[in-house]
Amino acid sequence: MSEHVAAATGKDEQAARLALDEMRLALGNTRPNKFMIPCLAALICVMFLHWEKPVTLAIWFGIVIAGLIPMQIVGHAFLQRQRGPDELQLWRRRIVIANALFTICWSTLAPLFWIHGDSFNQVLVILILACTLAGDTALMSASRPLSITGSAVYGTAIVALPLYEGGAIYNTLALVALCYMLYMYYLSLQVHNTARSMLELRYDKNDLIEALERSKHESDIARLRAEAASRSKSEFLANMSHELRTPLNAIIGFSEMIHSGGFAHKTEEYSKLIRDSGHHLLTLINDILDLAKIEAGRMTLHEADLDLHALVSDCLTLMAARAQAGLIVLHNDVPAGCPGLRGDERALKQILLNLVSNAVKFTPPEGKVTVSANMQSDGSLAITVLDDGMGIAEADQKRVFENFGQGRHDVVTADKGTGLGLPIVKGLIEAHGGSVALQSAVGEGTRVTVIMPAARVIGAQTLKAAS
Repeated sequence: MSEHVAAATGKDEQAARLALDEMRLALGNTRPNKFMIPCLAALICVMFLHWEKPVTLAIWFGIVIAGLIPMQIVGHAFLQRQRGPDELQLWRRRIVIANALFTICWSTLAPLFWIHGDSFNQVLVILILACTLAGDTALMSASRPLSITGSAVYGTAIVALPLYEGGAIYNTLALVALCYMLYMYYLSLQVHNTARSMLELRYDKNDLIEALERSKHESDIARLRAEAASRSKSEFLANMSHELRTPLNAIIGFSEMIHSGGFAHKTEEYSKLIRDSGHHLLTLINDILDLAKIEAGRMTLHEADLDLHALVSDCLTLMAARAQAGLIVLHNDVPAGCPGLRGDERALKQILLNLVSNAVKFTPPEGKVTVSANMQSDGSLAITVLDDGMGIAEADQKRVFENFGQGRHDVVTADKGTGLGLPIVKGLIEAHGGSVALQSAVGEGTRVTVIMPAARVIGAQTLKAAS
């Protein structure tokens, strides 16, 4: 129903805009009238000096000028600026009234100049009115309300004058005048249809230009996206050629050493290196597959009600051995009675593992990594991973959320990673309708905050206010 109403409203606005442009076209044709009408009126007065007194001629000339002034004022005001569809009724009423006033004033030459029994005078009066009707048809036909006004006033005058005189000849002349008026009306329709078609073609041309501009804009956007995709592909291949070759070369190299039998005393050491390289390769492939699912919009969430405290405890347990090796303390600051979450357990666990893993990786020995949770004023839940490590420079903070983006701090770290951890975190949390934010400064540690929306927080209880 609303679509039909919108379509009808659009058609009404288009019809109103077309009517306004028709009036603009007609009034544009009458701009020279402010000079031509006084000149023509003066010449007519000179012609009728043979029949009329100068006072009568002056009166008619004054009436014509008085009728011309409102038409010129209204026409100039209308043409001054573009009018909207909502102004159609107001301006059509003003212009039609002003035009009717002018045509009536001009037509007063019929009763003022008509001489009973003087056929030459009468023919001249009818001829002037007929020429006036023809001129009005040529100038005003673009707008039907304006052309109808002129046709009605001038046509009535040239038909009524012969009938007023009476007689067979004059009655025949009235019939001829009527046929002439109808013919002028027909021409007015033809001129109007031509003007309307011209305006509609102009609209179509403008719409076509706008459509071409939109198509060009969309084409430019598509081209930029294609170029960006091409660059991303090249960057992906450049990164992957290194990231995949490193563990594969290690696996192949150490397995060949074991196979040769020349390093039997180091079999255990080499097998451990092969295992570590295999795990690294598997992690890398899993990250790539997860990121591909996220970017393709094919990430399916298997939702369940989760205990956040238990979820964080499990993640810290998995990271405990790595943290102990680096002499780093892991602290679970999420209270046991904190609100639960509705979400994908594997995805949320991966988010926490990636964040804690990054924190441990870039925290020096005897540092601390803390996971906490705080309710926000809008009902959402903020999960924060805080470390006191080396921090990230401000210039690198946006880049770490890009694929393969790594802060400059990792150049001093043996485990550089692939740069996919935080992009995966960002994609997984956005799949839950949440967001992620990072605060860091070099030498002052890093705080990464994941916001879960209020709709996914269940069993909310009051937590301590966010620091």
